[in-house]
Amino acid sequence: MLPLVISAPFGNYIQPKGATPTLGTFTLHRRSGRLWRIIKTVRYRRKQRAWVNKIGLRNPGIDWLAQRVQRGRCDVSDKIVSIHGFDEQQWWGLLEQIAVVRPMAVELNMSCPNVGEIDWPTDLFSRSVATGVPVVVKLPPVNYELMVEQAVAAGVRTFHCCNTLPVPEGGMSGLPLKPKSLACIRDLRGRPYGKELMLIGGGGIYEVSDIDAYAEAGADCVALGTKTMNPVYLFSHRGLGPFVERARQRFGGSENTRICDPPLNGEA
Repeated sequence: MLPLVISAPFGNYIQPKGATPTLGTFTLHRRSGRLWRIIKTVRYRRKQRAWVNKIGLRNPGIDWLAQRVQRGRCDVSDKIVSIHGFDEQQWWGLLEQIAVVRPMAVELNMSCPNVGEIDWPTDLFSRSVATGVPVVVKLPPVNYELMVEQAVAAGVRTFHCCNTLPVPEGGMSGLPLKPKSLACIRDLRGRPYGKELMLIGGGGIYEVSDIDAYAEAGADCVALGTKTMNPVYLFSHRGLGPFVERARQRFGGSENTRICDPPLNGEA
């Protein structure tokens, strides 16, 4: 994995050279209304430098991606695929497809504020590791402690800090998320097993200097989200060049940010 990651859903559209895109977030079944939901729900709060949305994981479903991969229309070997299940059976169906398409890594989106309370099957992490695909757990910015402990016990070693902040209007990203994400990184890095973890930091990265703060907090690489929410980047990725370069300077090349492989047989 390269030192700069493009978060979902932006990685579906923005795939600059020198960055690793995250596709998704995919659910087991299609959730319609993607374009109009984006237009209708996304709001920018200028004073807070924050984006708020209630998109609710609109996507064409994991089968759509699997079919594109099988037809040779999409190569996911150099991409992260983000998934979210609404119940146990949906998680298992998603993981079955992930085991078939075999992306660079699977990101378990554990904390989208737009789809209800955070909940997960007790054996989700162990079954994810058992697919043999490297696992990334995308954490909520608050109340993530039990999730981390269960994931680490199952053999997960890579975490994305963090998802959007829950607010009445949906999920908030941007500058208000930055202190929460930095605190989460410092917390995980300071734990007894902290040196074993690979941490992806994201939230409020608007300037290249923001990457420095994540490096100093202990992140291994960074993820851009709402920074890419600009039509210019759909036609030219040159504006992201300085971010790619700063991430490379702070975190080194791809070998330095390799996603931790799952333990054999799912053992921690």
